[in-house]
Amino acid sequence: MIDRPQKKWRLKAQGEPNRIQKMKSIIGEKYGPLSEILIQRGFNTLNDILNWTPGVSIYSIDPMQMVDMPIASNRLLLAKKNRETIFIFGDYDVDGTTAVSTMSLALKRGGWRILTYIPDRYLEGYGLSKKGIDNAVENGASVLITLDCGIKANELVDYANQRGLDVIVTDHHTPGQILPSAMAVINPKRKDCPFPHKELSGCGVGYMLCRAVYKAGKLDVSELDTLMDLVAVSIGADMVPLTGINRFIVKKGLDIMNNDPRPSISALLGVKKEGLVTLQDVVFAIGPKINAAGRMGHGHLAVDLLTTPNPKLLEELRLEIENHNLKRRATEKMVSLNAIKLAVKLKDDIALILVGKEWHKGVLGIVAQRMVEHFHKPTIVLTEHDGILTGSARSVPGLNIYNSIDEASEHLIQFGGHHAAAGITLNPNDLDSFRAAFNLSVNKNWAMNQREPEQLIDTSAQPEDLNDSLCSLLEKLEPFGMGNESPVWGLYKVTMEKTTYMTMDKHLKTFLTNPISGAQIPAIGFGWGEFRPENRLVNAAVILEWNYFRGQRQRQARIIDLQNAN
Repeated sequence: MIDRPQKKWRLKAQGEPNRIQKMKSIIGEKYGPLSEILIQRGFNTLNDILNWTPGVSIYSIDPMQMVDMPIASNRLLLAKKNRETIFIFGDYDVDGTTAVSTMSLALKRGGWRILTYIPDRYLEGYGLSKKGIDNAVENGASVLITLDCGIKANELVDYANQRGLDVIVTDHHTPGQILPSAMAVINPKRKDCPFPHKELSGCGVGYMLCRAVYKAGKLDVSELDTLMDLVAVSIGADMVPLTGINRFIVKKGLDIMNNDPRPSISALLGVKKEGLVTLQDVVFAIGPKINAAGRMGHGHLAVDLLTTPNPKLLEELRLEIENHNLKRRATEKMVSLNAIKLAVKLKDDIALILVGKEWHKGVLGIVAQRMVEHFHKPTIVLTEHDGILTGSARSVPGLNIYNSIDEASEHLIQFGGHHAAAGITLNPNDLDSFRAAFNLSVNKNWAMNQREPEQLIDTSAQPEDLNDSLCSLLEKLEPFGMGNESPVWGLYKVTMEKTTYMTMDKHLKTFLTNPISGAQIPAIGFGWGEFRPENRLVNAAVILEWNYFRGQRQRQARIIDLQNAN
């Protein structure tokens, strides 16, 4: 194990004192520290908060605003009338498999004939594939819908056209300069698309198509409301902003999970937890298991699990996916340990490019993220298969890794991704030249003042400020996630009392205590079991939350950074 990088704490700008005081008068003096955070996030009045909290209702928007949505809807209605088969093609990750599951359930319920397909991660790779197109033709499909992919698959869409398929592309990734020549290309990020909600998940875009075609076909659109739990899973797992319509869908989806849970979602959650299912449960309990199917087995296992009405089959699939997840964890741990050893040898490189011949492709993205967390450097993790290097890249705050890869792309066979993550393929002989070019690009594009790991603090507080009333009020601002992060409270110069270490010193429990007032808050530090205070006082960056245990709930500070106080 290596030392985690020391983070520099940066306190966010606190806003004008008059505005903060006005907010305190609105929400109450006892919630003082929260007033600063609300002002930071652009709230000035009670109406601002009340209007934002529920999100933008899905019932208030018209998916037909999306370019090509009427064309796609009309083609699907014609396919239903003529009893044609629709071939639903999606990516193998959480967003793609939930998208295929959502559309499968929606179209079956509406009377369409459908087939579903997830590409093999290893034999076909990411996105639309020739094998998938051939499978659609061989099985008599006449319409192919892509979900969470296809926006840059111009040549493959041309191939599908040549094979007689009508292609409807639905995607949420940034389009290229030339759109594929599909019958319809539905993507809110198209420059010519007036649809105001640009940051949907891939599943979210597909769900909009389902709602549009139901409305166009005079079907009961409200029947699709029960599918918002699956869309919520995609939103949480794919890290799209939890604002606007996404916020509305996630709140509705969590309500379904808590009050009328889908058997497959319950199966993925496992042993019933105390308290309500939260978005954190979706991200950390459901998402990794769905991903494990595509990483260690085949992504269609997840679709089968999410769509089957058969309890016996559901249990069999759950066990299979659980086994894949256990294998994924063990494999990830092994590869991470080897990657750390290589990274230490490359300590002088500004960016890490780590290569292992026997590393499992399914965990490379996770391992790259682990290396970013360990070393605070942009990282690419590669493995060699059939004489070709393939792998995943993960970025650091302040660097668009896609642009840096693009600047070094003359040494690659292919690449794709976005500002925070990407995938690349190259010949082993080009590795050294790519490494040099990529490091040069990162050095040019990554600002010096962002190379030191940083912990943002929303506001400072004392343990007595983080009371039960504040914890309850924070619930009204949930769900927290991308675009609406949990407030981070900075507890400066507190003491750790009654500290215990758990799971072979992997985690710790303690009471963070104001040494002057004696006020305390129980705290949990996952992954902080090796921390030992050098002096009496520490600084703790924490998230305030409820902890449920044996039918009781207690406020708790979850430690996200812990340092010795100066």
